[in-house]
Amino acid sequence: MAVYPPEKQPPAPRLDYEGLEVDTRAGDGLDKHLDPSKPLPDLRKWQEEEENKRYLNEKQMIQAHEVPQSTPTSPDSSMGVLSPQATEQKGFGDPMGSPPEPRTRRICGLRRGIFWLMFAIVFAIVIVAAVVGGVVGGTRRASSSSNDDQDPGMPAPASANTPVRPGDVVVGSPLNVISYIAGDGPIAESKQYFRVYYQSVLGNVKEAIRKGLGQWESADPIFTDAANNTGLATIVYMNESAPTGQMFYIGSNGYMQEKRKPFNDDKVYWEPGPLNKINIEMTGNLSLPENNRNNDPINQFDGFRMAAVYSERFRTGPGTRLFFHTSAVNGTTWVQEWIWTKSSDEWQIGQCITNVHPNSHLAATVDERNDLLRLYFSSGNLTLQEVWLNISDANGLYNNGFSIRDFLPQNNAELAAASHNGVNYIYHPSNIGELGIRELIVSGVPASLGGSQESFNLSEPLVARPPLTSSEGTSPYQPLGASATTVEGLSEGPQLFVFWAENVTGPKPAAEGSVTGYRNLQQISRPVRNATWSETERLSIQLGTTDVYPEANSSRRKRWLSWSL
Repeated sequence: MAVYPPEKQPPAPRLDYEGLEVDTRAGDGLDKHLDPSKPLPDLRKWQEEEENKRYLNEKQMIQAHEVPQSTPTSPDSSMGVLSPQATEQKGFGDPMGSPPEPRTRRICGLRRGIFWLMFAIVFAIVIVAAVVGGVVGGTRRASSSSNDDQDPGMPAPASANTPVRPGDVVVGSPLNVISYIAGDGPIAESKQYFRVYYQSVLGNVKEAIRKGLGQWESADPIFTDAANNTGLATIVYMNESAPTGQMFYIGSNGYMQEKRKPFNDDKVYWEPGPLNKINIEMTGNLSLPENNRNNDPINQFDGFRMAAVYSERFRTGPGTRLFFHTSAVNGTTWVQEWIWTKSSDEWQIGQCITNVHPNSHLAATVDERNDLLRLYFSSGNLTLQEVWLNISDANGLYNNGFSIRDFLPQNNAELAAASHNGVNYIYHPSNIGELGIRELIVSGVPASLGGSQESFNLSEPLVARPPLTSSEGTSPYQPLGASATTVEGLSEGPQLFVFWAENVTGPKPAAEGSVTGYRNLQQISRPVRNATWSETERLSIQLGTTDVYPEANSSRRKRWLSWSL
């Protein structure tokens, strides 16, 4: 029989000394059937004495058979006490006269057999779940492999039956145009390329391309990560003999985005530029002055407006100047300049232009004949304002140029500009006389630069008469862009191009949250040597037939993904 140290003794059964279970309900421990007239022994004292004798007897028996320190212990013992088998061989018994039950080894409170059975069941369940999960995961991965290759800036896949909305150009969309020389055609006209950019009602930034004498290719989406009513600015420069586009817009995360793409390889996708790492947070819905006498609307797309120019003649070296609205915590607003230097591929903050109306649109040109950068905007009170910078002066500051008060239909009227051979052409909607797009021609240089002073034509010619109203009624404002040719040897000489959107469709933007768009993009041109614009030179730009991203660009998505990783 096993011998246990005192501290390991199993609890003694609750038995009285005649083999009867003690009735714990009897408060005094007396038999209620005894004759109460006879004197009773003191049972409690007797019980205590018996318990004490029993304890001493047990202690003596355990001490008599205690294992000496030099005696080897059983392999089954970890406390220096012999195993139950060893005590049984020596004939040691339980002082109570009955052997205690063998101690059962347990794991986590369970009998070993039960524990290992449950462990086997749980393990089997885990294995089955892992196999099923692997099969389902593999199936889902195979079915979504096309989505895995898509980066956040790529248009989301759409059904082949997804048509372009009737009003694809969203109201408030910017309209940017870049022109450059490409191709090796036999005549100069075949070398003039154009790219037009705008935002669709689905939020995609789309691109339409015209190569040489060919027709406009249907506009395709190139980004889907742009914020609604994003600003947009684009330039083109030569990078190792390849014309390269540089685009700026506001991402859906609210930060300025820069993308680049060489135009000589259609298989190369737009890649992010270093400006993204600066994390410039953009601000829309800028606060208007309290004396908003012109009742200017507060639109997010006005605060998001931006402009950019590129020149090889900047004193700091070839590079880009980017302009956009920003504001301070106290509500102060201004236009901020950022400077990109091509040789170092680095950005640095530039000057602040403080006299810009908060919701003014921006247009910029570089006059490389006179080394002048000009920025046009509204300074409030419907005033068209010019500031200029001498780009040959590395430490030069922006100076105020001419201003024309009560010139614009609204302070947030769209502006576009182009420059050719020292002359600047500014395009804007006008509500004076016949509604339409008019052309302001600015020539000369500021007197402070040794010139005779800038001059401009107040009798502006009418460029085009696009419908500026719809059944809902709209203001004379709509997306507008302009460009000039850069190819020499054209049969009619250098040309000017103006682009706009027209024909509003859909319900009002305020009605049930729907978005109104424009049905058409139009282009018109004239030779610089001609003073008038002819409707015969008007051309439509295809908005596309679907909003599906071209399948050919799946390889671009993979290349973009590998680059970003």
